[in-house]
Amino acid sequence: MKPPLHHGWPQPVRLGRRHESWVYGIAGLLLLSGAGWLVAHYLLAVPGEFGDPHHPSEPWWLRLHGAAAMGFLVIVGTVLLNHIVRAWHLRKNHQSGLVFLGLLAAMVLTGYALYYFGGEEARPWISKVHWIAGLISAAALPIHVVLGRRRKQ
Repeated sequence: MKPPLHHGWPQPVRLGRRHESWVYGIAGLLLLSGAGWLVAHYLLAVPGEFGDPHHPSEPWWLRLHGAAAMGFLVIVGTVLLNHIVRAWHLRKNHQSGLVFLGLLAAMVLTGYALYYFGGEEARPWISKVHWIAGLISAAALPIHVVLGRRRKQ
């Protein structure tokens, strides 16, 4: 199957500037809110009267992170039809794109599991997988962009 044409010319694989800025902005908010929670949870936690130490900002970081995650899923949906499908058909930048999509899938699944499947014993390791995948993806996205631009799409 040939990639779709727009006015007789192949559509570029690269995102438009506005689209790109939305991707980077929401990804940045997602990273910032996740890192904020990590700092609050692991570095700023104070022992409470009733057990596990928590920092008062943790719930706010999680709320912001959840909202950013929903926004990022919308953005991924907008990237899916044009960028990902076109690049796949043109066989451009597959490896780094698949790595990023794999990390994204891991974050979606573990994020969902944290809310709906994470019992007391499973929650710590699900959380670790989630935030490690998030930190790796923070490096994977710029690598994907640099590799894609280097290949002159």
